[in-house]
Amino acid sequence: MFMPQTIGQHWNQLMADHFVGRDFEIAVFRQYLENLPQQSERILHLSGTAGMGKTYLLHRFAEIAAERNACPIWVRMKELTSDSQAFDRAVRIGLGGESDTSNRHHAFEDCRSLSLLHERAEHNRIVLLIDEYEEAGALDYWLRTHYLPRLPSNMLIVIAGRYPLEGPWRFTPAWNKMIVRMPLGGLSYEEIRAYLQQWGVSSGQAVDAVWLRTLGHPLAVSLLTLAAGEMSDTADLAHLGEGEAVEALLERWLLEVPDEELRRLLFAASAVRTFQHELLEELLGSPVSSALFERLIRLSFVSRTANGWQLHELVWENLRRMFRERMPEMYERYFKHAAALAERKIEDGLAKGLDISKELTELLYIAGTPVIRAHYRHASSSPSYREPLDSSNQAELKGYIAKRQNNPRSWNVICSSPEAQAMYRFTFTPEESLLRLKAADWAGLSSLPEGDRRIELLRNDAGEVSGVVAMVAISARTWSYLEATPVTRALFHSLTPTRQKELSLAAEEGKAWYLVCADAESLENEQLRSDFVSHLFEYVLAGNLIASSAPPLAYYDHAFEGLGFERVPEAEHHDYGMPQPAQTYWLDTRHGKLMAYIRRITGMEKPHEEAQRPLADKVHQLRELTKREKDVILLIASGHTNAEIASALYISEAAVKKHVNTMLSKFGLKNRTQLARVVMDAGE
Repeated sequence: MFMPQTIGQHWNQLMADHFVGRDFEIAVFRQYLENLPQQSERILHLSGTAGMGKTYLLHRFAEIAAERNACPIWVRMKELTSDSQAFDRAVRIGLGGESDTSNRHHAFEDCRSLSLLHERAEHNRIVLLIDEYEEAGALDYWLRTHYLPRLPSNMLIVIAGRYPLEGPWRFTPAWNKMIVRMPLGGLSYEEIRAYLQQWGVSSGQAVDAVWLRTLGHPLAVSLLTLAAGEMSDTADLAHLGEGEAVEALLERWLLEVPDEELRRLLFAASAVRTFQHELLEELLGSPVSSALFERLIRLSFVSRTANGWQLHELVWENLRRMFRERMPEMYERYFKHAAALAERKIEDGLAKGLDISKELTELLYIAGTPVIRAHYRHASSSPSYREPLDSSNQAELKGYIAKRQNNPRSWNVICSSPEAQAMYRFTFTPEESLLRLKAADWAGLSSLPEGDRRIELLRNDAGEVSGVVAMVAISARTWSYLEATPVTRALFHSLTPTRQKELSLAAEEGKAWYLVCADAESLENEQLRSDFVSHLFEYVLAGNLIASSAPPLAYYDHAFEGLGFERVPEAEHHDYGMPQPAQTYWLDTRHGKLMAYIRRITGMEKPHEEAQRPLADKVHQLRELTKREKDVILLIASGHTNAEIASALYISEAAVKKHVNTMLSKFGLKNRTQLARVVMDAGE
């Protein structure tokens, strides 16, 4: 007799039809379901903040288990109120409604579901799906010490919760070895496109708007999809997510923050990208108890990083917006204080010759231009690593180049800065995606002495080559090579006397580099784009003069100019074989120019500093002066008093006078006016 589909079956089918993404997690689940006897692990652990799709994914796991004739048992911890008998009953019900077993003999009288599980496991594969594990409470100890160890060894367990399993789960070697940890991230741009298409939303602008507002957060995507479908005007899409949907999602996260004291601390944490206990105390201007800070970092949307803690990016973006809208004066105060702290750390680091990349990353997150943030979003969390080219990996470089040239494909590159609501889209044809790689003289580059060139392979977390970067040190030894080689020759054939002098001085100092090529297997991968920017910033922060030329495509022009490079108008060329000329770019951060550059790209540049830039170029030609003396004479030439100079440089007025007298003695001069004239005459 034909049985029509039930409403529940129809619902399950609709859920399956609209499921996108999570290919890796599903593949892992299938592997363990099919090959459990060959695996040492028995627990798959899904973790992620509210709305990350944990329950949705468990539904998919249950469907896959049923399709493979396994028995899925679903237990929701939130419904059990830390009651072990309720957990036992929920498992028995999950086994098929066998809740009345009082007349049967049980091998585990204290926990009847264990007996039933052992009986069923003799004939069927069983998958125990435990959801909302953050609600386990006292049941965590009972499960870990009493229940789970007595389960049949051929059972697969999936535990999903907001927090990673920590404490004894991680520090007991046996438990740690039995767990496969799978933290859930956001959906990719292509996965969001596929999801929207299932709902009849095909507009590229709508996909861009949802991606920009949600950062791939599954629940946020689902909340905004219907709204995006109802908006046809580009102006409307620009305001997507400003209404109730994202507000409701944020309030869902804030349910974890019930009291005003913790919320105040959370708002302070949103003023920066990475926070520590001491930093929050500085922002608030008052002590923060260890207990309160511990509550903050235990929130499900807070994660540990190498430098402190961070809010989940979507929480951070939307919390900052809420903070800015509801408490604008307090937000502005926190923002300015945070930016000033980061700027001060950078200045102190530069003065002491320390690595300031972490401090710069923080400042770029909170104060950088939209272009900088769009290209640099993932730089601090990259799993990729670089490896210098040598005889051991030369064949891998050749293999990478051959693979790219034999399988070119088009790229659709999306860069976004959600806080600024800025999105940039660039398209590459298959031929255009190869231009930079094919134009590089790999044979000539490889033949240069290792001290004169740096070729590095970029490897992903699986160890596979995913990109390559080639830099050449500009020096007397490489000058003729660069002058004769296509692409690089344009700069050397067009040097004005001023640029010739600057480049020669930088080369003598060992501070001049030409970025010949930065190629990735796919620039659609925003992690790889951030890796390239991070690599470039290492040279920028080391105080170098850097030149480069890329194909005449909007993406490269946008990136170089957004990163603060200036065009060299005399060095246009056609070496990439395209009708439009390619640009050559130049950036000099040697000596005292680095801090001015940082202020410029972070929008922290003071009005008088922009006017000082030509003077700064002249000052740095005064090689007889120390760095601090150059700082002082630049401000003298700009018309500042000793008191103003002391305030700007964070030194005493007496120290300023000492530097002035020393410079007067060095040049044999009598007054400040004559010192200012030294600057004006420099380089003439």
